[in-house]
Amino acid sequence: MSPRTKEQNEEIRSARIRQIMAAAADVYLEKGMAFEMRDVALKAGVGYGTAYHYYPNKHRLFRDMLGQALERAASLTDSVMQLQAPPHRRMRELGRRLLKLWNADPAVFILYRMASEKFHQLPHEDAAQLGKAFQSALYEPLEDALRSELDAEEAERTANVWLGALIGCANLWLYHGRSHIDADDWINRLYAGFGNEGERR
Repeated sequence: MSPRTKEQNEEIRSARIRQIMAAAADVYLEKGMAFEMRDVALKAGVGYGTAYHYYPNKHRLFRDMLGQALERAASLTDSVMQLQAPPHRRMRELGRRLLKLWNADPAVFILYRMASEKFHQLPHEDAAQLGKAFQSALYEPLEDALRSELDAEEAERTANVWLGALIGCANLWLYHGRSHIDADDWINRLYAGFGNEGERR
């Protein structure tokens, strides 16, 4: 049996990191930041030493996991904001796609949830860096879209209510062990709640 190539080793390493990150997201949804690396190793189906080989502590793991989640969320946000549609239509489409992404990729949901709490569970430096990146890549595009129809203060308020509604609904759902979000139904219900004012925007 021939030894693995450098490329094969890197592929195995990348797959193992994805496996550990996915397990960390699931464990966080079960236990919050009270989890230990042992919990992640057990969920990932790897040895305790293997988990520590890649990540010496849970905060380092979360920093990388949330950083990658932010990249995926930013790619989604950019693609929706480039659509040729009025701002309120783009916002509705972004909400629908975000809910689908959160359902498939819990790490992205955790990013938004932790952002709503200013990443206070993380070390100060990590919280500051992630907060700044979230503001620039994910929050400001919402405000910019809304400013084409609203003044700055109202755009900020609307962006906050919009994000808070999405995060709050998903938080209640996912933290009670449910695994599927019906994105189309949820968006229809949320916009029905906003009423005519929401549709106008």
